[in-house]
This record gives sequence, structure tokens and C-alpha cells, in this order.
Amino acid sequence: KDWVARAGRAGAKTVRIFAGNLPKGDTLADAQKRVVAAMNQCCEAAERHGVLLALENHGGITDTPEHLLELVKPVNSKWLGVNIDTGNFKTADPYADIAKIAPYGVVSQVKTEVYPGGKVQEADLAKVVKILKGANFHGYVALEYEAKEDPKVAVPKYVKELRKLIGG
Repeated sequence: KDWVARAGRAGAKTVRIFAGNLPKGDTLADAQKRVVAAMNQCCEAAERHGVLLALENHGGITDTPEHLLELVKPVNSKWLGVNIDTGNFKTADPYADIAKIAPYGVVSQVKTEVYPGGKVQEADLAKVVKILKGANFHGYVALEYEAKEDPKVAVPKYVKELRKLIGG
């Protein structure tokens, strides 16, 4: 709540939040209940300060779109959405999983790599942008580069491609 207030004073529009991992000896259901309760409280602060909360699909108890949405859907607030990290699903079909959470997206970190079945491959950025557009996504898109190629060479190339695909 303190960081939401700080973000509001700084003029930030969004604060990225995480749900964490399942503590040893805990159940998923109990952890989810605690996260939902905390997000409900934080949404009250977010509304007061005019800041969107964006829950990221960041492994742990948000490792699948189903687990992520089990946290988002019970929170009845327009101040909560999803930070879509396109490289964080290590599932059989990360693109299908991105499509499941895209309607809830308020910001997106587009990565240049995806991990179907946990194996790295170059992301199909056209497919990612098509998914976002198909979900009527209107949030910010940030390029998050973590690949091996020299970022001074790769980042400008990917920014140019994303701008072309997005239409800006």
C-alpha cells in the first residue's frame, strides 16, 4: 500500500505486483485466499491513488493462466489487471496461455524468447501482437530483452519490429 501511494505521488499509472511461491507445507488454496485478500486491500489503496495494480504471471502460484486467473477473477476491482509477461509461461503452448490472460492485461512485457515445454525458442512477435490486439489490449508494451545476442544490436532491431507490428 505504501508503494502504491508513492507511485501515485510520482504520477505512475501502474504498479507491478507478484503473488510469490507456495510456502512449504502450505496449500495452493490457502495461499490463493491470502493473495486475494491482500489484493482486495491493495485495490482500495490503488483506487485512492489512481494507480492500477498489475499482477504478473511470474511463476510460483501464477505459473499457469488458470492459477493466475484464480487470483484475478475473485477481486472485483477495476484497479486490478494483469502484467502480461510473454516469456514467463513454461507450458506446452505459451501463446495459448498468453491469449487466456490477455483480456485482463493492463501492461505487457514482451520478451523476445518463449519457453514451450521449458525449452527456449525465439518468440513470434507477430503472433504475440496479434493476440494482444485480439484481446483489445490498450496498455503499455515494454520490450524486455534477456537473450544472448548483444543488446546494443538486438534491442533496436526488436523495437523496430514491435513498432511496425503495433502500428506506431
